[in-house]
Amino acid sequence: MGRTWLNLASADASVPATRFELKPGLTVLGGPRGDLPVASSGGDCLHLWSEPPKLIFVGDDDPPRVNGKPALEVSLHAGDRIEWRALAATFGADESLAEIPESWMNPDAARAAAGAQSAAPGGSPWPWVKAGLAAELSLAEPDTVRRWQDAATRGEFNADTAAREILAASPGVLDDDPRLRERSSRLMRELLVGPARRAPRLAKENSRGCLAILFSQLLMLVLITLIVVAALLVARTRYNQSIDAQLDRIIRRF
Repeated sequence: MGRTWLNLASADASVPATRFELKPGLTVLGGPRGDLPVASSGGDCLHLWSEPPKLIFVGDDDPPRVNGKPALEVSLHAGDRIEWRALAATFGADESLAEIPESWMNPDAARAAAGAQSAAPGGSPWPWVKAGLAAELSLAEPDTVRRWQDAATRGEFNADTAAREILAASPGVLDDDPRLRERSSRLMRELLVGPARRAPRLAKENSRGCLAILFSQLLMLVLITLIVVAALLVARTRYNQSIDAQLDRIIRRF
């Protein structure tokens, strides 16, 4: 893979552009811990991938403009103009050393890449599921998965952006991968069987609840009966009072 870089334009037209070399793999622009700070970027950042050259916007505010058009995810070519917040740069690449894209020789990989780009609001949820399965099965690029795990822990998770990045970093994971198919089958079985298992358990718990209520009522009745019997015994032995005599007096009055 050839070298890639950014020619950073200066606010002063008389000052020549500064060349910033991009790292192999991922280079982060902006954000709190970016490789290249960008003024006023806040928590948003740009991810520039080198294989193949691609820009991915990670954030919630206005996305960058590539060649004058807003872009959430776009392939980069030498000469592309990137404008975002305080950043104005031109992408450069040593294309003479670039490798032949895998999609030229593998149509399935091209279709998988197209499927990864469809992870957008309102689109198919399959890219989310595929990215999650790839992360669970350790098929995705570890650093990308770990970064999004940390983001989810901090409450900064975005399903669309996470799916785009994880799938973009895992071009070899195809939709018909046997490992994905096997795990998807087990997941579907769990979703189907789960409610059927919960229904008998809920019925059993409800029946136990009814028995518990009935038992508590019976116990209360027994306790009240014992208290009444004890009171009668005390009245008979200590005060020489008989409930029978009291009942006889009441009957004679009526």
